[in-house]
Amino acid sequence: MISITCGVIVLSLACAAYGAPQAGYGAAPPSGGCPEIGVFGWAHETACDQYYKCENGTFSHEQCPNGLVFDDKSPVYDFCTFYWKVDCDKKTVEPPISSPGCPYQWGIFPSGGCTQYIKCAWGQPNITDCEEGLAYQDETHSCIWPDEVPGCDSEAIVGFRCPSQITGLSSKFYPFPRYPHPNDCQKLFVCVNEKPRLLNCGYGSAFNLESYTCDALENVPDCKIRY
Repeated sequence: MISITCGVIVLSLACAAYGAPQAGYGAAPPSGGCPEIGVFGWAHETACDQYYKCENGTFSHEQCPNGLVFDDKSPVYDFCTFYWKVDCDKKTVEPPISSPGCPYQWGIFPSGGCTQYIKCAWGQPNITDCEEGLAYQDETHSCIWPDEVPGCDSEAIVGFRCPSQITGLSSKFYPFPRYPHPNDCQKLFVCVNEKPRLLNCGYGSAFNLESYTCDALENVPDCKIRY
């Protein structure tokens, strides 16, 4: 089944979890001191980017890297995640420490182009591509359909222009007509409000020109895909 609403790539989850704890998390300080086995973390009373940690019996007071704050649910480094994922309320946060290409030492930032973003770790910028057919949106720190990002040309990014007249099997799927990709039998274009979106049928599937749907590869003999 094809979905036209699943184009968001949540970059915070796609980032590598640098040094993420491998044991269970603790939401509060363990009573009786630190357990001898396990890694536990809990929030600092007044600072959003500090926390307390017990690791195999050793207690420590930790500072998140610049641009990260404490989070014991979906950390990207130790017990820390991107500041925009956490409501710090009135807790203090370290001011930004910038370096060339990085407003903070850690974070995800716009690159100035539609199809790339900058991922910073330890102050080192890494230009990263969005998944094919998507564009970066800074408000959500994610890659989404290019027609949903102001200033991005979905036709140029996708490489397809939606026909003004909908004919043939494409009309069967109105108001979201679909069209085959000219060079890749596993891909197709879907037009939403006359703007193209690129979709992929996925592993083991191909676009069937007889039904205009994604089908098992064995049902699309003209699609020569090898894994």
